[in-house]
Formats: sequence, structure tokens, C-alpha cells
Amino acid sequence: MLLICNNQKVKDYILKFIQALILCLLCGHWCTATSKIINYNGRSTIFLKQYFGILEDDKNGLLTADLLFNKPELFNSFNDFSPTKLDDPFWLYTEIQSSNDEEVVLSFKNLASAILFVLPDTAGASYQQHYAGAFCPDSLVSNGDSRFHFQLTLVRGMKYRILIRSQHSKRYNPIFDFELNDSQLFYTKRAKKERLDYWFQGAGILLLVYILANGLITKYRPYIWMAVFITGLLMYNLALNRYFIDWFFPNNPIAGWRLSIHFLHIATAGLYLLIIDFWKIKTRSPGLYRLGKFILYGIPVLSLLSFFINYYFANFKLTSQINSCLFLVQLYYLIRLLSLWKGFDKQERYLAYGIVLYLAVALFVSSAVLTTGERFLTLIPFFSGLVQTVVSLLFLIGINGKLWQNEADKLLYQQQLNDLQYKQNQLLETSVKERTQELQHGKMQIELLIDELNHRVKNNLQLLYSLNSLQMSVSKDQNVNNILKDNVARIKAMMLVNENLNPEKNNNSVLFSPANVITKISSHLKQIFNNGIPVQINIDIDESIIINATSGLSLGLIITELITNSFKYAFPSQPMPVISITLNKYRYGWQLQYRDNGNGMITQKSDSFGLNLISDLTRQLRGSYKVVTENGVHYIFSFPNIS
Repeated sequence: MLLICNNQKVKDYILKFIQALILCLLCGHWCTATSKIINYNGRSTIFLKQYFGILEDDKNGLLTADLLFNKPELFNSFNDFSPTKLDDPFWLYTEIQSSNDEEVVLSFKNLASAILFVLPDTAGASYQQHYAGAFCPDSLVSNGDSRFHFQLTLVRGMKYRILIRSQHSKRYNPIFDFELNDSQLFYTKRAKKERLDYWFQGAGILLLVYILANGLITKYRPYIWMAVFITGLLMYNLALNRYFIDWFFPNNPIAGWRLSIHFLHIATAGLYLLIIDFWKIKTRSPGLYRLGKFILYGIPVLSLLSFFINYYFANFKLTSQINSCLFLVQLYYLIRLLSLWKGFDKQERYLAYGIVLYLAVALFVSSAVLTTGERFLTLIPFFSGLVQTVVSLLFLIGINGKLWQNEADKLLYQQQLNDLQYKQNQLLETSVKERTQELQHGKMQIELLIDELNHRVKNNLQLLYSLNSLQMSVSKDQNVNNILKDNVARIKAMMLVNENLNPEKNNNSVLFSPANVITKISSHLKQIFNNGIPVQINIDIDESIIINATSGLSLGLIITELITNSFKYAFPSQPMPVISITLNKYRYGWQLQYRDNGNGMITQKSDSFGLNLISDLTRQLRGSYKVVTENGVHYIFSFPNIS
């Protein structure tokens, strides 16, 4: 058992000797301690770089806090220091002594990982260990600390030995910008910065809500692209100010840092969509429109490339340099777009003012990042918030102005359209009046012509009627006399129909009721065929039946032929002859029934011309008829509505 203990002690001595030998080889030579003691008197800011000694651990894992606390002479001055690899661990050493009891904060801005070891310079004391850094999970951060500061309590007169192990895996040159502040002063400064951050974020959120509300109300597409632009900048600012990481990725902060560049890509895409749409680049310059589409297609490709580099290599510096090169392409394109200045109206130029300010800020920030490295990244949220607020306001003024101008133009065009429509209505009314006067004049002429025509027709029919009547009075041949009587009857029927169509006697020169015509025809035929035997003619006609001129003439001729046949052939041996004529409506038209109580068709000497005429006239009226020869002759005619 004693041999084992002795062997273990020997092993410990050998291990410590090897570590010391390696340290000598790493440092190249022994040197005196380069750190200075910090005498802190409170309520002041001390930049610690001048007090630190530094040591690079290019054999990662061999150096420990226990070893380095006992070998402060291994640390070099910053003036003599040149790093081998940017992502190697670096050790920093200094000593602090306070003249009063103090609550102090040791802070930094950019390091990915920082582990603080605090050892009071008293016998038997052990060191305290604190974790921080941009990539440090929240679960490792001590109470009172954050990812970018350590809270320390200093006892008056007590000397503290400070050792910091830092490692920066973003591939930027590590910046050892540690500061020592009174805790009250530190929190006051941080509160001021947070108020500025909240002001920018609050302004951005109000702008976003206003733009989204306008977009929903007006359906104006530039509001959508404007909302995408502001949303991307808001998220980018939240990521750079570390709020996004604290809220959503507290225990995996590196994932949140990887996403920050993608928010900037979203904002850039929204900006280009807004410019192309609002300025109508497709119409104004097809070449610039195609180039703009190429850049828009390139943004998701660049975003994927950035994610690949950050995820697999954690080379945030390379990602930043690639995106800065893309900015040169954007700079060229936006300057080309601004060359269209002369074609912009007042509202479109507000967007141009915003683009100029955006270019100025982006050019300044990109140049500063390329020349100063990561040190300037802490100021980017301020400039991003400035762009988000001022540039967005300029864009919004232009978009609202364009929308209001469109509404004003719409009202103007509507007024002009109303004026034009009013003038057209006036011209139309004038034209209608003139045309109405022409038609009235033409109508008067037509009425005169119709009156003249009716007068001539009436005269001609009267002449024919007179000639046939005269011939009938001097003719001795009974057959000729019968033919003349038939002609006189037919001419009289035509005269009666024409008389009913005469505008002087009938207000409606197109349609009329057949009752009056049939009654007069019956009376006239009764006079010319009177052979001493009184014939009773019963007429029953529905007064609601209305027919036109052509149908009236055909109907009158049919009645004339039927009555003529009855007078000529039906009543030679009938002491009380009766003729019945009825005209009534039925479901599909109207029906004419003619009946006499004569000898019937068997004993009648029918006139073949008259019967043929009845058939032809019925067919012209699209009707049909049948004959019943019981107790005389009974004709039943069926006609469709022919009025």
C-alpha cells in the first residue's frame, strides 16, 4: 500500500515536471510577469488590456487554471504577442486590489467563450469559476452574470488574482476588450443602451403594424414588401442585440447566431421586391428587371451557403466577407436603378431618398467591418435600427403618397368621366329630340300617304262596287246576275274591312274587333239577296277577340261566301230560314261556327269556286274546318291566335 502511494506521488511529480517543461517550450523563454496590479477606486471604467498578460494554448487542454495561477511569469505582454491560430484558447492574467468594498462588473463584447477564474490572495483560498461568452449556454451562466459580463464582489484591501480562459471560434481576430466598471455604472449604461434598443424595436413594431393594417385595407402590394423588409430588419436587430437568442435559444446560442444573417437576407429580399414593384422596373427597364430577378434568386442561394459555412465550419468571418461582396453587387444595381431618377414622380423619389440613405449606411458599415473586423459589429444594431426607422419612414411617405395620388387621380378621372358622360347625355338628348322631330315629321307624311292610299282604295272599291251593281241591274241573264251578286258581296266585304282600318274612324289602324264587320256584312248580304223570304241572322261574337287587317279580310270573305251560299241554295223550301254565326275563344285560339237550317249540302247546288275560296282562306289563317250536314249545314272553323 505504501509502495502504491509512493508510486502515485512519483507519477504526479513527473506529470507536473512534463507540464512545466512543455510550458517552457511553448513560451520559448522564461520571462518576468508582465501583468500589473489594478488598484480600483470605484465609479470609473478601467480597460483591462493594458493590465493583462496573455498566453496562447496552442496545445489545447494542457494548460489549467491551477497550473497558471502558480506560474504568472509565463504570460507575455500584448505588445510582444502574435497569435498562431485565431481559434486557439488564450489565457489572460492580471491582479486586482480595491481600496473599498465594491460590487464590480467585468464585461466584454464579442468572445465566443470566456471562463473567469477568481482567486483571493489568501492562504488556503480556492478560486471561483464563472462561465460566459456568445456561445455559452444559459445553464452555465451564474446568477448575476450574463453571457457578456461577470459580477464580482471586491473586499477592501484584498488582492485578487484574475485568470480568464477565452476562445473565439468565429474566425475573427479575438478582441480582448474587457472592461472593469462599478456595477451601478455598468447597469446604468446597459439600461441606456436597452432603452435605445427598445425605442428602435418599438418604432419598428409600430411601423409594421401600421403597414400591415394599410396592406389589409388597401390591398396595395408594396405594403406587403415593406412589411417583409421591416420584419427582416426587426429580427436582425433582435438577433444582433442578443434578445432573440436569450428568448428562443438560451441553451443553444450558436443556433441563434447562425440565423441572424438570414434575417438580413429576408430584409434585403423585401427591399428588392418593393423597389421593383413600386418603381415599375419591369416596364421602365426590362434589363434592370432581369438583373433584379437574378439578384433575388441569388439571395436564397447565398442564404443556404451562409448556413452551410456557419453550421459546418463556424466561420462567421468568411460568411460576413461573402455577404459584403454581395453588397458590392447590390451597390452596383441600386446605383443603376437611381439612374432612372428623371422618370420618377414626387412619391417615387421618396423611395429613392431612402435607398440613398440605405446605401450610405450599408457602405459605411461594410467598410468598417472589413477594415476593423468584429469590433464594429456591436455598433451594427444602432445603424440597423437607424435604417429600419428613418429609411422605412421615407419609404412609407412615398408609398402613402403614391396611394393618395392614385386615389386623387381616380377621383379626377371619375369626375372627367362624369363630365364626359354628361356631355354625351346632352348630345344624345339633342340627337333624340332631333330624331324624334324627324320621325314625327315622317309619321305625319306617312299618315298623309296612308290616308291618300286608303282614300284611293276606298274609291277604287266603291267604283268596282258601283260598276258591278249597275251591271247587275241591267243584266237579264240569271247566271250572270248571280255572279255579279257574288262579286258585289265580296267587294262590300273588302270595303267594310278597309273602312274599319281607316284612321279617321279607328284609332288603332292595325288591330280591330271583327264583330262590327261581320254584322255589316250580314246586313248587306241580306239586302242584296232578298227574295221576299225573311231570313233571321243571329250573330254572337266575343268582343275581346282582336284580329289584324289580313286576318280580318280573310274572315270577312269566308263569312261572305257562307252567307251567300245559304241565301242562294239553302232556303227554297224553308218557311222560316235562320242563320247563326258565333265566334268565341277557346284554349288554343278561337272558333267560328256557321249554321243554317236549310236543305244541307246534299240538296244544295254548291258553288265550287266559293267552296275552294273558303278552303284557301282558312288555310291562310292556319286554321281547319269541318262540315256537318244534319238539319242544314253546320261549319265549324278552328283558328290559332292570329291577332
